[in-house]
Amino acid sequence: LLETLLMMLTTNMFVVVLMMMMAMTAMGHEGGAHAMLTPPQEVACSDASSSSDFDCSFKPFSTMEFFWNKPTTTDNVTTTTSVMAKVPNGVWAAVGFSESGFMIPALAAVGIPGGDAQLHLMTSKSTPEIVAGVVNDTSMPNLPYAPNMTDLAVTTSETEGTVLTFNVSTTSGEIPNKVIFAHGSGSDLMYHGFFNKGSATLKWG
Repeated sequence: LLETLLMMLTTNMFVVVLMMMMAMTAMGHEGGAHAMLTPPQEVACSDASSSSDFDCSFKPFSTMEFFWNKPTTTDNVTTTTSVMAKVPNGVWAAVGFSESGFMIPALAAVGIPGGDAQLHLMTSKSTPEIVAGVVNDTSMPNLPYAPNMTDLAVTTSETEGTVLTFNVSTTSGEIPNKVIFAHGSGSDLMYHGFFNKGSATLKWG
């Protein structure tokens, strides 16, 4: 009888934990419950030892490395930098600028391996709306939390993985520093999963 009760208790606890994990994932994906997401971490420039083309790097999570150069200002007006994100081969990669460090609202550069790199306006966590939210020079809204993002490119290879690059510029002083990151489990732009995402408050200099 005791063994039976212990087995029932263990099974019930497992079911409860599983239900809690499913609820957390659902809230983070569909409901936008910010309380269930990790707040943006503060990140300063750390030497980019794995790339000679960039000054700084860090890992938002274990399967993405993000690189950037220290910004430069020309004519005391335009501040610019260049960035790169590397993720496993064959999966899409995304880097964006966010109002608060969360996914919504944000403007994200999304690179599809074997396809294009485009800007997506993030106003919903619905996959069809994200896919349809491509913006360009003529449809770009004025977003105070996002800089200009230009020269988007994506490559993929067995040795380097999927590599997303673009340039960043602003004429409004400092480059916005609330940055979000994600990658998928394949080349189709779908939900990134609970662990393949991150955010940071970057110290660019």
